[in-house]
Amino acid sequence: MSRRTMLVAVMGLLVLGTGCPDVYGKGGKLDQAMAKDIKDMQEERRRELEERREDMDDDEGPHCPEGKVEIRNCTSYPCKVECQ
Repeated sequence: MSRRTMLVAVMGLLVLGTGCPDVYGKGGKLDQAMAKDIKDMQEERRRELEERREDMDDDEGPHCPEGKVEIRNCTSYPCKVECQ
């Protein structure tokens, strides 16, 4: 391989291999976009859990008449309630 070919190959690798630090570097555009996506997913999950908690709180009222015992089977959602 001639020197000129090697020089062109090395220069090409340097230009293409280093990338743009403002895009690919730490704190660059890709890091910021990923942080925003993670924050959005966490917020969405928090809202889902909050809604589910509210649904479960609504179900906390008395289900059985007086003199009967409430038995909950919470192996699946929503919990199954039986009166005995």
